[in-house]
Amino acid sequence: MRTRSVWPARLALAFLFLVLCGASLLLWRQLESDQQARLAERLDYQARTLARQLESNLRNEVQSLDRIAQRWNKLGRLPREQWEDEVNLALQGFPAYQSIQWIGADLQMRWLLPLKGNEAARDFRLLASHPNYPIAMQARNSGEQRFSNSFELVQGGRGFVLYTPLFIRDAAGTRTFDGFLQGVFRVEPLMDELLYSLDSHEFSVELLENRTPLYRHDQPHSQTSLTLLVPLRLLNNRNFSLQLKPSDSLLHSLSPALPQIVLGASLAISLLLVAALALALENARRAQALQVSNRLLNIEATRREAVEQRLRDSRERLQLVLDLTDSSHDSLFIFDTQSRELLHMNHATHASLGYRAEQFAQLLRDDPEQLLPGFHAWLEQVRSAQQDEQTRIFQREMRRRDGSSQAAEINTQLVQLHEREYLIAVSRDNSERLALEARLQRLSQLDGLTGLYNRRFFDQQLHAEWRRLRRIGAPLTLLMLDIDYFKAYNDALGHLAGDDILRKVGVVLQECLQREGDAACRYGGEEFAIILTHTGQQGGEHVAARIHELIANLAIAHPASPQGRLTLSIGLAEAEPLSDEHPASLVAHSDQALYRAKHGGRNRTCIWNNNGVPIAQTQNL
Repeated sequence: MRTRSVWPARLALAFLFLVLCGASLLLWRQLESDQQARLAERLDYQARTLARQLESNLRNEVQSLDRIAQRWNKLGRLPREQWEDEVNLALQGFPAYQSIQWIGADLQMRWLLPLKGNEAARDFRLLASHPNYPIAMQARNSGEQRFSNSFELVQGGRGFVLYTPLFIRDAAGTRTFDGFLQGVFRVEPLMDELLYSLDSHEFSVELLENRTPLYRHDQPHSQTSLTLLVPLRLLNNRNFSLQLKPSDSLLHSLSPALPQIVLGASLAISLLLVAALALALENARRAQALQVSNRLLNIEATRREAVEQRLRDSRERLQLVLDLTDSSHDSLFIFDTQSRELLHMNHATHASLGYRAEQFAQLLRDDPEQLLPGFHAWLEQVRSAQQDEQTRIFQREMRRRDGSSQAAEINTQLVQLHEREYLIAVSRDNSERLALEARLQRLSQLDGLTGLYNRRFFDQQLHAEWRRLRRIGAPLTLLMLDIDYFKAYNDALGHLAGDDILRKVGVVLQECLQREGDAACRYGGEEFAIILTHTGQQGGEHVAARIHELIANLAIAHPASPQGRLTLSIGLAEAEPLSDEHPASLVAHSDQALYRAKHGGRNRTCIWNNNGVPIAQTQNL
């Protein structure tokens, strides 16, 4: 009878084990699916990052041609020796050039460097039948660089050309076309050079032009099943794309073994649970036989109970302390500075960063720089601060499990005990406070009435852009603007109407800025300023004309103005930060140009020329 009563329980245990195994497999499949989705997202992100880096490298490397063209356009046609010096510097800075050439306004080859290897191009003439002729004409008409599609070079092989239009001014100041500064590249050297400085070893890279392969750089053991196609913009040309195949090493680094670990752990737990239940069943069967032995153990149990009660009291007091630290939102951790073994940490220490406790402890022990970038230098700073009795509160960044950074304000205390050094650290996530401080900093830079940047930001931005553009040799243009007869408008219609006009002008100025880095500021009262980076006089005139047009479209009645409507006067000055001038001189020039515009009849733009005289007044009727 006892044997028959045991079998149903054993069958139930077997069924429970099968159910638990099935649940473990379902969980494993779900984790595998989630991991594949995350893997696809990470691969797409890394592929697009590689493409953007490649685009950025090309833009940075061909800036030398733009710099030569700007000098040509500003100073007039360069002497050949000076041109060759500039071109040789560009060729040394970017070995991917096949050659750099000047084609005259008649589209006939004039100058060419280097001559060796490019002899076939000496008598080249760009004819209307050439595949690049339309692109060259677009560059000439727009005044902007154009990057061609691939074509057969006269030197042999396929390549690209970067057309940079050149202009000179005649005695009358008329701007005329003076040919092209051409950068010629072969496909393979260009791509090899662009990929050389990038972290491209994790992908097999194939350059496609309109889906047609042009270049291939393979890595061993690439996964063709995970091929990614990423659009590529080589300067202004959108006909290219990158076909990327991740390597096995990249896939291995992005695919942790978590699903397999979870599956193994689940199956092990299921087996242990069933084994425990089976053992409990066996124990229950034997319990009857142990009743006699239990009576003999009661006396011993009573004695042990008293001892265990004392141990429980001690553990409860210790657990109370640990529970209180675990309830804190601040992280608390104590470790040996030599071995980096953790003595204690509360729950917030690892949970706030997305780690399990054992993961956090292992990272701190094996790779602390991964957990807290600059760990070793920071530890030395802690020792130095404690020795010099300086503040021991440090602003650091801790790295979460997903790779993102978390701001951390860490309060430290070094303790020497038994000839060993321990660090007690209390860390707090102060991201919100830092964000609030950044927001307050931005609010301190804005004008409360117009929403534009204020005078304080203008001074800081002008000096910062001046230093930055000095390094890269780019121009800087400043516009000073003043509302005509503003005091009379206030006297006639009141200060509330005047404030409304200031806000509307601020909206117009903001609409005229199209590029990142340009800034519109309220300079003071009814006076405004616009900083245009990477912009010469022509671009500044275009922005000024656009401002006059938008102000005129507002058609705001001005009873005290001869025009009968609201108008602006604009002073424009351009500077080359490479010169010995100071930013203050640019402000003075644009302010003098504004003064000439105001006294020349208002509602116009006056431009400061290099001879120190405001010229080129443009009246807007």
